[in-house]
Amino acid sequence: MKIKNSAIDSIMLNEACSSGCGSFIDTFSQALGYSISEFSRLGLFAEHPVDLGSRCTVFMNSSVKQAQKDGADIKDISAGLAMSIIKNALYKVIRVSSPEKLGNHIVVQGGTFLNDAILRSFEQETGKQVTRPPIAGLMGAFGAALYARDLAREHSNLLGPAELAAFTHTSKAATCNGCTNHCKLTINLFSGKERYISGNRCDRPLGKEKKAGLPNAYRFKLERLKKYQPAKGAPLGRIGIPMGLNMYENLPFWHTLLSEMGFEVVLSGPTTRKTYTKGQHTIPSDTVCYPAKLMHGHIEQLLEKGVPTIFYPCMTYNFDEHAGDNHYNCPVVAYYPELLKANISDLEHVSFLNPYFSLSDPKKFVKKAGRYFKKKFGVPEKVTKAATEKAYAEYSRYQEDVRSYGKKALEFAEENGYQVIVLAGRPYHIDPEINHGMDQLINSLGLVVVSEDSISYPEEKEKVDVLNQWTYHSRLYAAAKYVTRHSNMQLVQLVSFGCGLDAVTTDEVRRILEDGSRLYTQIKIDEISNLGAARIRLRSLIAAVSL
Repeated sequence: MKIKNSAIDSIMLNEACSSGCGSFIDTFSQALGYSISEFSRLGLFAEHPVDLGSRCTVFMNSSVKQAQKDGADIKDISAGLAMSIIKNALYKVIRVSSPEKLGNHIVVQGGTFLNDAILRSFEQETGKQVTRPPIAGLMGAFGAALYARDLAREHSNLLGPAELAAFTHTSKAATCNGCTNHCKLTINLFSGKERYISGNRCDRPLGKEKKAGLPNAYRFKLERLKKYQPAKGAPLGRIGIPMGLNMYENLPFWHTLLSEMGFEVVLSGPTTRKTYTKGQHTIPSDTVCYPAKLMHGHIEQLLEKGVPTIFYPCMTYNFDEHAGDNHYNCPVVAYYPELLKANISDLEHVSFLNPYFSLSDPKKFVKKAGRYFKKKFGVPEKVTKAATEKAYAEYSRYQEDVRSYGKKALEFAEENGYQVIVLAGRPYHIDPEINHGMDQLINSLGLVVVSEDSISYPEEKEKVDVLNQWTYHSRLYAAAKYVTRHSNMQLVQLVSFGCGLDAVTTDEVRRILEDGSRLYTQIKIDEISNLGAARIRLRSLIAAVSL
C-alpha cells in the first residue's frame, strides 16, 4: 500500500503468488532441527550467505539441497533464504525497478518480518532503515479489530470469556444451484448460531436481494449472442463452429455468412468445467491460456453432435478499427485451428476447415471467400458476395448494440449515483467458465459493469510506449484513457495465465491509469475458480476509491 498526501494512493495484491514465505522458513527450520527464532538468529550473523537467486520458495528446496551438497553452513543457508525472499518480493511480486521507487518511509508488517534476518535483508537490499511495528505478526488481526469497532453500532458482537470457552466451529461443502455457475460453497458454522459462506460469486446463497437490476455488459453480450440460432432444413447441411476465443466476437459475422449461404450453423454449446475435461487429453502444452485449452473440449462437443463439417478459420488479422498501429490477432487466437487439427485425431473423420481469412478488407475477403466456398461446396460467387454484405452489416449491428448498451449503462450509473467498473479483457472473457462469474461478483458489490469494447470507441489512438499492433490491446489502452476522464469509473483488467502478450498490456494500462490519477487493479484467472483473492482485490479497490 502506498500513501500519498495522507491517503492510500494505490494498493497492490499478489497476482499469482500464494505467499507462505514465513511458513516455508518455519517448516524448513524445523526439518533441520531448529526453532524458527534460532534459525533466524543464525542467519542474522552469517558472513557468507548462499546466493539462492530470487525464485519463489515453492522452487527453493532444490537450490537449498544443492547448496548443502556444496558444503554451505546452516547460517549461510538461513541468510541466503532471507535475502532470496526479499529479492523475490521486491523484484518479482511488487516489481519495483529500483529501491528508490519504494519511497523513504517504509513500514513492514506480517509474520514473516518477525524474522530479524529477513528484516535486515530488506534494509540491506533497499539501503533504507525501515519501521517494523512490535505487533508485525498481528497487524492483520489488529486491522480487523479496528474495522469491527468502526462497524459496531449500539451492540458489540465480540464474545465474552464464557462464550469463548464454549465456542465451536464446523464447516461443510455444498453446491449452489441458484444458477448455471454451480458455485462450490464452504459453509462455516460458529457455535451453531452464526454462519459464514464463502466460494459464492453473487449474493444468492447468502439470502440477500440479488442486484440483478444493475447493468452488466458481460451479461448483455452473452444474451445478444444467443440470437444466432441454426436454420433448420438448410440446403447445404450442418456445419459446426467451436464457441470460444475470437468466435465470441466474430460469431455475428460467420454465423450470418454461413447461414445466408445455406448452412445450418451448429455451435458447440455453453462452456462448463466438463468442456475442459472433455478435451484435456488432447492439449499438448499446459502453459497455454485456459481459453485456448477450452477449444479442445468445444471441438469434442461438435464431434459428439455428429456434424460432418467443422469451420474454424485461421485469422492473422482482426477487423481494422483504426485504433492502433496494426490490427493483429494474438498468435494463439490467430493460429489455434492449426494446433487443434494436429492434436485431435478424431478430426480425421470429419471435414475440418481452417482456411486463412482476413476480415479487415471486405473487397479482398469477398474475392477469396467466393473462390473458397465455390470450390468446397459449389456455392456461386454471387451468393457468397450477397452473404458477405449481410455478414458485415450484422457485425456492425452487433458492435453498435454493445456500444449502445455501454452508453445506457453509464447514463444509468450517472443518474443513480453508482460507481462503474470497466471489466477489461478479451472478447472471450465474457464466457462465465473463463471469468468465473467475475462480472456477477462486481454487480453483487453494488457496481455497474461495462466492457472495454463498449466504451473504447470514442477515444483517439492512444500514444503508448510499445508497438500498438494488436486489436484487443488497442481497446484496452483506449478504455483506460476513457476511464481517466470520468470520476465515477475504475478499470479492472482480466488477464489469463499463460498470456504472454498481456505482459506488455498490464504495464501500459497501469501507466495510463496512474497518469490519470486512477488505481490499477489486475485479476489473473485460469482453470482455478476460487474467487477469494479476487474478492479481496475488488473490495480493496472499492475501499481505496471511497477514502
